Amino acid sequence: MPNSTLFNTRSYLTVAFFLFYFTAFGQETPVKFGKVTEEELNMKVYDKDTSAAAVILADYGRSYFTYNQGFKVNFERILRIKILKKTGYDWANMVVPYYQRNSRKELVTNIKGVTYNLEAGKMVKVKMEDKAVFDEKESANWFNKKFTLPTVKEGSVLEIAYTVTSDFIFNLRDWAFQSSIPVVYSEYRASIPQYFEYKQVPQGYEPFVINEALPGNTNFTVRYSGQNVGSGFNSSRTPGGSETINATTVDHRWVMKDVPAIAPEAFITTLNDYVSKIEFELEWERYPNEIPKRHAGNWNDLTEELMADEQFGLQLNRTGFFKNEVAALPATTDTLTRLNTIYEFVKKSVKWNGRGGKYTTNTLRKAFDTKTGNSADVNLLLVSMLRDAGFEAHPVILSTRDNGRVPFSPVLSKFNYVVAHVKVGNKAILMDATDPLMPLGLLPKYCLNGQGWLVSKTASDWVELQALDRTTELVNAELQVLPTGVLNGKVTESRSGLWAVSQRHSVQETGESKYLEKLVSNQNQFERKAPVLQNLKEVHKPFGVQYELTSVGDDQAKDIIYLNPMLLKAQQDNPFKNASRKYPVDFGYPTEEVYICNFTIPEGYAVEEMPKNIVLALPENGGRFTYMLQVIGNRIQVMSKVTISKPVFYAGEYEYLKQFYTQMVAKHAEQIVLKKKG
Repeated sequence: MPNSTLFNTRSYLTVAFFLFYFTAFGQETPVKFGKVTEEELNMKVYDKDTSAAAVILADYGRSYFTYNQGFKVNFERILRIKILKKTGYDWANMVVPYYQRNSRKELVTNIKGVTYNLEAGKMVKVKMEDKAVFDEKESANWFNKKFTLPTVKEGSVLEIAYTVTSDFIFNLRDWAFQSSIPVVYSEYRASIPQYFEYKQVPQGYEPFVINEALPGNTNFTVRYSGQNVGSGFNSSRTPGGSETINATTVDHRWVMKDVPAIAPEAFITTLNDYVSKIEFELEWERYPNEIPKRHAGNWNDLTEELMADEQFGLQLNRTGFFKNEVAALPATTDTLTRLNTIYEFVKKSVKWNGRGGKYTTNTLRKAFDTKTGNSADVNLLLVSMLRDAGFEAHPVILSTRDNGRVPFSPVLSKFNYVVAHVKVGNKAILMDATDPLMPLGLLPKYCLNGQGWLVSKTASDWVELQALDRTTELVNAELQVLPTGVLNGKVTESRSGLWAVSQRHSVQETGESKYLEKLVSNQNQFERKAPVLQNLKEVHKPFGVQYELTSVGDDQAKDIIYLNPMLLKAQQDNPFKNASRKYPVDFGYPTEEVYICNFTIPEGYAVEEMPKNIVLALPENGGRFTYMLQVIGNRIQVMSKVTISKPVFYAGEYEYLKQFYTQMVAKHAEQIVLKKKG
């Protein structure tokens, strides 16, 4: 901010900026460093979660602004942790992230760490030495201060304090109220001067005890040096001095108490999507006598930024690089075949190095020539080659499942991956050429995370990150039941979509012969023989395996035979055991599992008991379970079909989903009873 922004009547050589806090910042802090109590040291268990290995007793942070040749945002934190079990020792390892851009970087100072223990009934404290602190690079712009507190054992209380001073006012520190261990008390305060407006993005399922924004005041004490005026005999010097300027602030205070530990559950993206926290995004800078400056742009601005980037859009602007390679590919008049030919060519030509990212590491031509690159190198190369072949192709940026949900605002840093999008007639096809075993029209599961942003000069828009077809599994068995109860026959298993990709990877990793050996040796109550793989190399076809099956048994004929109709494909456990759930259930993609088994019963036996047929449906066409058995002569036909039609179920739908699986598990456990006649 130029000096004339605030005080346009003088020229200042030295400016000092002091802030005095009222309202929320005038209140007493909830935790004071060094004030550990005997009650905290004597604590053996956390009553609200007796399984906890550690508990955060207090976590207090505050952010405020100062000025010295430019605004700075300051963040101070005091953290107190109780170690209850040996498995909680990792909480002695602390990481403080800080940002750096070019020669400017955030400063992490005033780092203090103390471990408190009870020794012979007395409190003993051990301070962390300065040499325990070291730096580690996380990414291009993010670094970590790391340190470990000393002499940690069961019963220890840990105290940590530090300050982060930043020139980057856009980086107002976020605050997490929830953790993987319980939190007794968490408070965050932020005093924001009238010059800055931040968008607040709260997240999570735990309630605030306090959530207030009160008007406050900040006094700027500005000191300026004297100044020479005129020249020669007419020169004079204006004296230095100081001036106090009053500005308003908004003083925020957020408090949560008794926050439960956030625990992983089945079928979620990343816990970071559900942890209770608050994030900030700088929207406006508003200085006196200046036009307001908007920081939070719109999605068109994001598109323009990407299209002008040397490692993204400018790579795509260099057209014609691959016309010779495209022309050399086999000719075909079928558009989808042509598309698949180019897709397969890129997969074979450039090996993915396992790294994600939305920016290329070098030029696309170099990636092609060196035959390796990150996900952006591979998929932007695919876009470029498709364009050279005459397709309407564009990149789509996304946030992978482990990176978290797509941002509500156009924050480019929240995206970490890019795939290709092509329009063929009215059909939109998404492609990721990083996996040689991925067929056309499929994306890896880690990419299936809501929506992605299609980057185009004329047609930018959101696109759903879904596969063209649902993922399926089909198990078909023809089994003969002997009077001894022993079964033998043939089984065919077939998988499509992402399940087929997974199976092909398993074969690739272990080798075909070892894969088949493992299938044969992995016996339980069955013996599998003569397995044969189907469509292993044809990735666009379902992956299959056929084998002969014989069950384990003796040679004694039975008067009563108990037959498990779902012996090859029973849903044995309900993945949704909790009484309730706060987070969405995210399967990632629609699925369908079909099991058909025909039993030929031995002569002289009849069906005594058989499970009843059932059809269950989830609300809003979310899914369906069909279970049907019928007797036709000496054959019993069993059919189970489980369809999950949508990838995400929200908390309000959890009870329906839980009951759906509960009834499925119960039905699959029911037996067929065969009884010998006469």
